[in-house]
Amino acid sequence: MSEYLHRGNKLWEGSRMFLPEHKQAILERKRRQQKREKPELDEQQLEKMNEMIQLSRQKKLPVSVRCFEAGAFRKVTGIVLDFRPFEQEVRMLDETGGHILLKTAGIIDVSRV
Repeated sequence: MSEYLHRGNKLWEGSRMFLPEHKQAILERKRRQQKREKPELDEQQLEKMNEMIQLSRQKKLPVSVRCFEAGAFRKVTGIVLDFRPFEQEVRMLDETGGHILLKTAGIIDVSRV
C-alpha cells in the first residue's frame, strides 16, 4: 500500500465533533458525579435551627438558610413568613420581595444575617 493510506488515525482527525446530545450527556454525567450526600443533623442543631426560624418569624429578622436539594447546596437569605409543621414547609420572603417555599427536610443550617 502506498504511504498515503498508512497515516494512522490522522485520516479521521479532522472529522471529530461533538453533537449537542453528546455534550449534554457529558455535562449530565459531571453533574451526577458532583452530587453529595445530605449531612445528618443532631438534636442540638435541629433545636438551634427551630429557634432561629421562630425568631425570624416573630421579630421579622432576616436569616440565612442553607438547604440541600437534589444533591447540591443552596443558600437563601430572607425573612421567615410562615412555618407549617404538618406540611413540613417554611415560607420565606427574599431580598427581592419574592416568596420562597422550602421543605424542612432539606434545611441544613439557619443563621442570622
